[in-house]
Amino acid sequence: MLFMSLVAAAAAAGFLAFEWRTLRNRVLLFWSAGFAVIVLGSSLSLLRPVSFLIGVWFANGLLVVAHLLFLFGVARFTGRRIAPLWWGLLLPWAGLLLLPAGLDPTPVFAILNSALVALVALRAAHGLLSRAGAPFEERTGASDGLGFVFTVHGAFYAAKALLVPLPGAFVSIVGFKGLLIQVSLVEGIVVEVLLALMMAAAVRRRREEAMTALAERDGLTGLFNRRAFESRAAGLLGTMAARQEPGALLLLDIDRFKAVNDSFGHAVGDRLLVTLAEVLTKVLASGPAEGREAGPQREAIPARLGGDEFVILVSGLDEAAIRDLGAAIRVRMAREGGRERPAGATVSIGAALFAGGCAKLETLTALADAALYEAKRQGRDRLQVRRVAQPAERVSGRRQPDPAPLSSGRGCCA
Repeated sequence: MLFMSLVAAAAAAGFLAFEWRTLRNRVLLFWSAGFAVIVLGSSLSLLRPVSFLIGVWFANGLLVVAHLLFLFGVARFTGRRIAPLWWGLLLPWAGLLLLPAGLDPTPVFAILNSALVALVALRAAHGLLSRAGAPFEERTGASDGLGFVFTVHGAFYAAKALLVPLPGAFVSIVGFKGLLIQVSLVEGIVVEVLLALMMAAAVRRRREEAMTALAERDGLTGLFNRRAFESRAAGLLGTMAARQEPGALLLLDIDRFKAVNDSFGHAVGDRLLVTLAEVLTKVLASGPAEGREAGPQREAIPARLGGDEFVILVSGLDEAAIRDLGAAIRVRMAREGGRERPAGATVSIGAALFAGGCAKLETLTALADAALYEAKRQGRDRLQVRRVAQPAERVSGRRQPDPAPLSSGRGCCA
């Protein structure tokens, strides 16, 4: 059984090292090194009848070292910091060398080793499953399976530490006699295989998620691009229709942007685009305007359509809230845009409002575009609003503008 565990660990180390050559993610090197340390410890444990120091104390200490390498690999994978003080867990293990002669070391060694492995494994599980501080927007599914395996592994070793004192459970750490020793070897083989497979799968899935996110983001501003906006807008419009929520689509652009590029250069123009994207992100993340009560929970999808044209689809806001939102964007852009352009920067906004029910993305875009044109015609640096005609208005003869589709994307009523 020990030989099978050694082979499984060696295969896991080799497999993760090979994956590193393909994916070039240093996380895999930490985990591959952890399995390599397990291989070394398993090999040294064969010397247990000859040398207690090397075959038992050193070999089992390497199991703790391997799990610390797993933990630091998890920290790198999740982008979180782990204090180097975790390596201090090896100090209690070193203290086992001070046990008085004549004392049976088996239960002490078994309890401490199991407790240390359980502590490190459960800390790794917490790092993978916790949402707090996740750098990759929110925790993704890439870490769930791996976190579950670490949780079960840590729980097993915690239970093992508690069961060691039972008579006959752990007979001889030197002779590998006892039920817990045999069960631990079987558990070790299963966990080694699962960890290796899920570690590689987690890194691959994280890479795929990162590539997908990059494909959906505008390279300059970091906002969603046109294709990602259309996809998400269709889903949000459907949700709003089901809930009968009000909302709006806002089209924005920077006033006299071509003149900025011609007079100050494209580098200044690019910085203005980034500034506007940052303004949109900050304003949408803020709460309701001062003096206004919080309304329904809002969802917002900001995006850059191209050039200096931006769009926001927002739910849960009435006309007054949309006007507050537009004013906040304009005021903040005028203030922060002054860092890039001495005269400051202004923004014109066209908004298409709907009171609830089904609204097509094409219709909203056409209305917002018409409102934006009106804002430009009236002097720029302002918000103009158009409303989606309700069924009664259509019957009475009022006519909406002909759609000017954003693209071939279809809304909830398509």
